[in-house]
Amino acid sequence: MKKFTSILLIVALLTLSLFSCELFTDKSGNGDSAKIRIGALAGPTGMGMAKMISDNGLDSDKYSFTVYGSPEDAKNAFVAGDVDAICFPTNTAANLYGALKGDLYVAAINCLGSLYLLTDSSIEIKSISDLEGKTIYASVPNSTTGPILEYILKKNNVNATVSFEYNGEQLASHDQLSALIAKGNIDIAVLPEPKATATIAANSSLGLSIDLNLSTEWDKISDEPLTMGCIIFKKSFADKNKSAVNAFLTEYKASIEYINDNANNEAAANMIFDAKILPKAAIAKKALNNLYGSIVYLDGEDMKTALKSFYTAIGMNLPSDAFYYEK
Repeated sequence: MKKFTSILLIVALLTLSLFSCELFTDKSGNGDSAKIRIGALAGPTGMGMAKMISDNGLDSDKYSFTVYGSPEDAKNAFVAGDVDAICFPTNTAANLYGALKGDLYVAAINCLGSLYLLTDSSIEIKSISDLEGKTIYASVPNSTTGPILEYILKKNNVNATVSFEYNGEQLASHDQLSALIAKGNIDIAVLPEPKATATIAANSSLGLSIDLNLSTEWDKISDEPLTMGCIIFKKSFADKNKSAVNAFLTEYKASIEYINDNANNEAAANMIFDAKILPKAAIAKKALNNLYGSIVYLDGEDMKTALKSFYTAIGMNLPSDAFYYEK
């Protein structure tokens, strides 16, 4: 009888244990313990992530980080499901939203304008009007560079050619364009920071200079900021792990604020270098100075308003409101 009673007691305890687990399991889609796999781009859209990477390491219980060298590599990783979230150009994010049939949220804007017009010593551009009749070379055809530059030229009634090719070869990367500038083949080009700084530093004999900041030119013709970079999540992941995503975004905002604070310039530059987001700490330090105020965190209604204005300006179809993540 005692043995039978003991068996009944064990069964009862097991049943209670299973019931308790079921009771306290989060079925609301608001899990806060999911590990988030995050992709960052080498460049401005990834720079704000450096403090998080420094604090957590490349792989921790909460996060894993992968740095990608190009938007195309980042896109492929996101589509393949290798990452749950990724830093991305804003126009590509909107295009990808349609391609993935809505399985995507834009969670925050992380980078404003970072484009600069470079010239060599043979030419000087003092204003947008000085570009009349000239050819401007740019790289990465599907990036934000083309539509931004075309919009600025159009609003200023300037007829200039924007080319993503040189001698029939597509300029698929910023490195390709930088190499052509170094050879003296191109006298006017648009490059993002920090590639602009790196190109000038590596070719001091050419007398390269930054003649125009395209963010400044954008601000002259628009009431909303130039929104170039964002962080996106797979909707299917974010909906199931809302608490974890919200916790990440809180930490990410703090990371961006740290990186963008001039008082942390030296430490931030080293973090960016250590995370392999930029190749040298000295370049990161210079880039941080040039990008001051451009590495930002905007979410919610501020994000939605800025992105809708940007997409309208460059002639893109507006994604539905389901595109925008809400905490």
